[in-house]
Amino acid sequence: MIDRAVILAAGRGTRFLPYTKAYPKEMLAVADKPALQLLVEEVSASGIKNVLIVISRDKQDVVRHFTPDRDLERSLEKEGKGDAAEQLRALDNLAEVSFAYQPTANGTGNALLLAEDWAENKPFAVLNGDDVILSDEPVTLQLARAYERCRSCVVGVQQVDRDAIHKYASCRVEESDGRLHRISDIVEKPRDNEVYSLLAPLGRYVALPQVFDVIRRTPKRGNEVCFTDALQIMAREQGIFAYEFQGERFDFGDKLGYVKGVTRYALADGRFHDEYLAYLKELIKIL
Repeated sequence: MIDRAVILAAGRGTRFLPYTKAYPKEMLAVADKPALQLLVEEVSASGIKNVLIVISRDKQDVVRHFTPDRDLERSLEKEGKGDAAEQLRALDNLAEVSFAYQPTANGTGNALLLAEDWAENKPFAVLNGDDVILSDEPVTLQLARAYERCRSCVVGVQQVDRDAIHKYASCRVEESDGRLHRISDIVEKPRDNEVYSLLAPLGRYVALPQVFDVIRRTPKRGNEVCFTDALQIMAREQGIFAYEFQGERFDFGDKLGYVKGVTRYALADGRFHDEYLAYLKELIKIL
């Protein structure tokens, strides 16, 4: 059973400047929630209540958001804003959230090493803080169920266009059982002759504790150690699995990806759907 999750959210967010000059990209608003809360809600809905968020020291806004504020709750209650106070209590009850600090921007592999003691030699979910996924069933839960079938590392993947695969990574499939595939290689940003399939990892994983030793012997890319490179070593040495999850993924590290994601989340929210859809239809007529 997967009972813990790591969210990697220490990146500098240079693709989202100038916003990220002062604010963490993980705190971009999706209606009334920061994007990072959507990831914590996903793991909570998957039955996971132990969450570690890896951040940099300058992202204290993230810490404040997930730290209870009893004074604010009491103030809202006194003002007759009980619904708002209840929203804060619901946030506090999502999960037991703790933090690890990545001192330098030296890659997702090194970020994950900060979770080694916290993992307590158990398998755990890994979520990329940039990847927000709208789905009927939480993607983390989908991968946890896949792990129960294969008892190995699981990489969450989806089919992408051939033109897009070069931006991601390509998985070499050895055999398949429905949406679950045993893979023997993963190539980050593949050249044409390295495109084994159009199955691309998209920010969701289940990792085994052995991954920490593999990360320590993974070659650097400049100053960085990439988590995907560690998975490549594991795939080549022992084979791991990829699971084609169901859901619509948005890259919230990308400006257009964020705008698309906000639109889809608004249309999926019963509070906004009807009026927002009517607005979009009128806007299209004007354009």
